[in-house]
Amino acid sequence: MGEIPLNQVFDFLVFLSLPFLFAALLKKIKLPPLVGYTIGGLVFGNMVSSLPAQEAIRNIAFFGILLLLFTVGLETNFSRILSFKKIILIGGSLQIILSIIFVFFITLFFHFSLLTSFLIAIALSSSSTTLVAKIIQDRGEESSFVGEVAMGILLFQDIAFIPFLIIFTSITNGGETSTIKIVGEIVLSLVKSTLIIASLFYIGQKIVPLVFNRIARSSRELFNLFIILFIFFVTTLSLFLKIPTLIGVFMAGILLAQTIEHHHIFTEVRPLRDLLAVIFFVYIGTNIKIDMIAGVLPQIFLFTLLVILAKAVIILVIFLWLKFHTRTSFNLSLYLFQIDEDAFILMSTALVNKLISTSDYLFIISSVLITLIVTPILIKNKDNLYKGIRTFIKKYLRFLESFISLRLDTNQSPIDELKIKNHVVICGYGRMGSYIGRSLMMANIPYIAIDYNLYIVEKAKKAGVNIIYGDPSDIDILDYAQVDEAAILILALPERYIQEAIVLNAKKLNRDIFIISRVHREGDQARMKDLGVNLVIQPEFEASLSVIKKIYLWHRLDKTDIINKIKRLKIEHGIA
Repeated sequence: MGEIPLNQVFDFLVFLSLPFLFAALLKKIKLPPLVGYTIGGLVFGNMVSSLPAQEAIRNIAFFGILLLLFTVGLETNFSRILSFKKIILIGGSLQIILSIIFVFFITLFFHFSLLTSFLIAIALSSSSTTLVAKIIQDRGEESSFVGEVAMGILLFQDIAFIPFLIIFTSITNGGETSTIKIVGEIVLSLVKSTLIIASLFYIGQKIVPLVFNRIARSSRELFNLFIILFIFFVTTLSLFLKIPTLIGVFMAGILLAQTIEHHHIFTEVRPLRDLLAVIFFVYIGTNIKIDMIAGVLPQIFLFTLLVILAKAVIILVIFLWLKFHTRTSFNLSLYLFQIDEDAFILMSTALVNKLISTSDYLFIISSVLITLIVTPILIKNKDNLYKGIRTFIKKYLRFLESFISLRLDTNQSPIDELKIKNHVVICGYGRMGSYIGRSLMMANIPYIAIDYNLYIVEKAKKAGVNIIYGDPSDIDILDYAQVDEAAILILALPERYIQEAIVLNAKKLNRDIFIISRVHREGDQARMKDLGVNLVIQPEFEASLSVIKKIYLWHRLDKTDIINKIKRLKIEHGIA
């Protein structure tokens, strides 16, 4: 076997080095690395006339997407969707349908053909699960109401990707076919694929868990190899039955999500998936030729801006219609306005099937890339943006502010007269707030809760809770809750910006009120104490102390010694 030519090795070195450098640079400024991979590929693709081993790289990139969709199926949690079934099904369906309609008309405005506009509208209707899930995790908002609803909508969109991909793979001869024939092909493919997938899913439920369980018991090495073998088998079966391979592996992932081995499967597949998915995003970047889009960059930016605004406004209106608070609706619009990475897959499929031209393909994927870049920036500043917009409305659009305050963000309180003193005010009535409220109710300690989640408020009212629907950071809401007469204020909300606003407004009403606040990060403790919070609680640290106490007691340590050790830990943590 001969040596690999030096020029090929060097090309591959540059092919991977540039994306690595750009990803590292963007990571430092808190932008997603996948954008860096794509930009690195873009730079490399414009540096060389042709890719080294282009066919091999394309195949590796495609297999990376197979693994990506396989793991998406593996992580799909239907119980989460069902827990918010009304919100997810209604909100998710309306968001997709309205986004397709509005993006379709925006695309027509830019002189795309009817078929191309329809396909682009479908491709751009969904939001980025990978990016938003990572941002929610980094911000510690997985357990927040906004985080859970956003993830539910994203999972719903992942399921909607199945019919979208069927539509893209059903049309293979572009504009040469009549509209009636195209619609017929789509319907036929949808019906056929649905029947085949449903049959395979039913059979797979009976067989796949048993097979994986048996192999897992025999040998770890064999099990790891069988995972890859199973993915290739599903891919081969999908090609043989003429159903989209991406859908086949996605459904295979959903099947395996029901097995007890699914965590192990994900752990084994994830490193290979991450590596090959990087190749995919780099490969996407190499397809963007600067000289081909330089002349239409203003149009690309305008198109992207219109799509972003359309999707954001659609999401905002939908959740306001579902009686969400304006802050919650605004936050959800910023979490879901961007375009999903799946648009790369759909548009690549359309390009391969000659449904769109190369120039149209470059136009759209450039737009997708822009939305992924601006998403983390806007989410990071979502609280300041909301505050700025509300301040502007209060100052210049007073009629709109009255509508928001009196109609959108107001709900009749169950308390007719708030003649109450020395009570506790709980800001946020989620899991932590409701536990506190229940304990106060048991002890007959008077309290008032405030929350801007209408669904939580309505449920709490039915249980007899004294709760107000409104934004707890609003000084008028705090005043209505008689904070000036309260003894204790508890901040049970996860968002730091809202907590800071509550503290500042509460101190204006009552300088002597005792404030207890939860924080997620250690760095937030000093900030909250500087603002005037008397007691800062970090739930994760308090939970660890409970575990530590049980371990000390199990080892029969002296109680005085336990108290001293716990005290030392608190001092080191900065809360003693």
